[in-house]
Amino acid sequence: MEITCPVCSRQTTARPLVPAAHPSHRYLLCDGCGTGHLEHAPERPEDLYTEDYFVEGGELAGYVDYEADERWHRINARARLRRLHHALGLAHIPGRLVEVGSATGFFLDVAREAGWQTHGVEASTWAARRARDKGHDVTDQLATLDVDPVDAVCFFQVLEHMPDPAGALREAARRLRPGGVVLCETWDVNSATARRAGARWQQLSPPSVLWLFNRDAMSHLARETGLEMVNWRTTTKWVSVATVLGQSVPIVGRGRAGRALRTAGRWAAVRYPLDDLVTFTLVKRDMSRSAD
Repeated sequence: MEITCPVCSRQTTARPLVPAAHPSHRYLLCDGCGTGHLEHAPERPEDLYTEDYFVEGGELAGYVDYEADERWHRINARARLRRLHHALGLAHIPGRLVEVGSATGFFLDVAREAGWQTHGVEASTWAARRARDKGHDVTDQLATLDVDPVDAVCFFQVLEHMPDPAGALREAARRLRPGGVVLCETWDVNSATARRAGARWQQLSPPSVLWLFNRDAMSHLARETGLEMVNWRTTTKWVSVATVLGQSVPIVGRGRAGRALRTAGRWAAVRYPLDDLVTFTLVKRDMSRSAD
């Protein structure tokens, strides 16, 4: 079918991809840049992220109990913070950072403990309230955050859920100081795992997942928003057994089985082993220096 790609802006053809688990939805994959976007996306996707998404939300690729997995969220947060430190260089830490999609604030906790001045952006009123209860500054939109410039803006598995990822990156670039970075974690639709899985790829999770990205598409978006991609690499994380089972067979997250899973989630986890989870870094170049 013919489309105008919302990422590369080409008038081109698109290949439909119907998720095996959600046959009433389909993604359209641009034949130009390879980006996939959900056809007929919800008008207000932020309304999906109620408390139910974070507790018994497996059907939406959510969590059996997000906060019960605190141990694993904090381990992942420390690894993400190390990646951020590496991207910035030791001379620039600690500084000021923003996490978009900050949920209940586990990454903000870890960054604050390391000396960072932290700010969060979270569309879920329930999750934002939980983070504020821990003393974090959290707003619902990056555009309304009353702080700049910042050293880093982080998107950890959130850009694919946002209605306007280009606008989000553009606003992030506006907030960054020259030399600041955007650190993103997302899923690669061009990975071997995604290609092998096809319509059964786990990331095909409408209506919460709106976008399917790849390296070329993200490089294009970066250039269009005043940023430059400097790396793209496979990454890993720890996932609780509760989350794995809850997303694979959502009904097990309910009732007595759900309570047992919440307990297991505190103590048992697996390290995600596949190549479809990636981290990439975008840099805001200092244009005044390049002009000298």
